Amino acid sequence: MPHYQLKRAKTDLASTKEVSTKHGEDELHRLKRCISQPSPLNSSAHVKELFRDIISANLKMCQYQGQLNVCPRGRPGPPGRAGPKGDKGTKGSRGIVGPPGRSGKQGKMGPSGVRGEKGIKGDIGPPGIPGIPGIKGQQGESISVPKVTISPPKLIVNETNTASLLCSVSGNLAAQISWSKANGSLPSDRTKVTSDGLIQITGVGLEDAGEYKCEARNILGKDEKAATLVVQSRL
Repeated sequence: MPHYQLKRAKTDLASTKEVSTKHGEDELHRLKRCISQPSPLNSSAHVKELFRDIISANLKMCQYQGQLNVCPRGRPGPPGRAGPKGDKGTKGSRGIVGPPGRSGKQGKMGPSGVRGEKGIKGDIGPPGIPGIPGIKGQQGESISVPKVTISPPKLIVNETNTASLLCSVSGNLAAQISWSKANGSLPSDRTKVTSDGLIQITGVGLEDAGEYKCEARNILGKDEKAATLVVQSRL
């Protein structure tokens, strides 16, 4: 469309809008009369039909309320092209500091530092509150000198048999027990003495007969007793 034709069409449309009417039929008749007048500069029939359709559609959509011409809003058109980028704005003021973030993971432990000098010894503090006394314990046994008892005091065995004598020690504090023969010595190869005071002589003969002594000794003193061994011959 030529520029002068478009300008003339816009002028005719503006003139129709400036005229205020009281009824829709008079406005439609006036608009149709303005468009129906042939313009010496407009030789295109399509432009005439285009503006007639536009004006008719606007009049149908609009409703007259008193002296105001109120039209409902139409559907929004497609978005246009983005305009050129504007200038950079001024820097705004600094905002309020936000809350602190979460603490991160614990890092690796560094090397230990040099040990400092030993400090001065402090003053002795006040004594604390005494504790509750404990329960009184049971009374212990009184210490005493050992007392020896031999069982049996007299033992009769046949020749070649085994003789056994038991030395029992009573009293507080442990005592050391020892056996000996009154007239002679114990046969070391045939004699066995245990820690509980038992003496055993195997394969006894006539020479083993006699008196045997048991002695018990601790730090307070000693005690001893004797027993008699009788050996019977086969004859």
